[in-house]
Amino acid sequence: MLDVMTQAKNAIESYNEALKVSSANIANMNVSGYKRLDISFQSIFEKVLTQGTAADGNLGGTNPRQFGQGMSIASTNLDFSGGETTSGSSLDLAISGNGLFIVSPDGGLSQLYTRAGNFQVDANGNLLSNNMQVYGFDGSGNLTPITGLPSGNKTNYRWLADGTLEYSSDPTAATPVYTGTGYRIALTYFSNPAGLVQAQGTAFAATLASGSAATPQSPGGPVGSLKPGQIEQSNVNYLNESISSLEIQRAMNSNLTMLKMASDLISNFISKLG
Repeated sequence: MLDVMTQAKNAIESYNEALKVSSANIANMNVSGYKRLDISFQSIFEKVLTQGTAADGNLGGTNPRQFGQGMSIASTNLDFSGGETTSGSSLDLAISGNGLFIVSPDGGLSQLYTRAGNFQVDANGNLLSNNMQVYGFDGSGNLTPITGLPSGNKTNYRWLADGTLEYSSDPTAATPVYTGTGYRIALTYFSNPAGLVQAQGTAFAATLASGSAATPQSPGGPVGSLKPGQIEQSNVNYLNESISSLEIQRAMNSNLTMLKMASDLISNFISKLG
């Protein structure tokens, strides 16, 4: 009975963590650039009493005697499949492919990476993604924070397909005149994006598993192409997450039943001894 209780307890703890993952995915289903977490399970602590024997002459062999296995969480991975894109402002930008925007939360001391292209321009002319500085290339091709932009709101800006950021003082004119800001967006990618770790907001930080970011580059090739005026939504599918949560809940309830049955048997046994 103690083995039954231990297996059920381990399973309940694992399924509880899985429900937390599903809950986080559903909570962020409307957050631009969010990447869902995917959880997987594994069997552990197999209990094999005998390995079985081979047939001998006219005598048949015997099969192994085994009593199943426990389970635990095998891994949680980021699902970096692309989310659907929706129309945004002319300052918004989505990526079609494996690319990531380069941002910094601390003035360039460290770099993070995000798919959230719902950009803003602050009062100091800094291009921001979720309040983090966005990086691009200047006219000399150097990686640099996109800053010193002209004053205006989102409608004063537009992106070209090659990543060039342009500005117009009167975008509502019959024939608006746009001039270059001197910046192009910078993109990078990882050989193993599932190895990234969630950091600030919908940004991600590199780890030993993900490897280092590729050399920053303009759109095209391995980083993919751009979708100006679009926003990438999360890649969470509510129906799939709900079904997965229900299956996990049923598994947890079944293990709770097993735990109660074992507990009741032990209690009955102890009461009879007394």
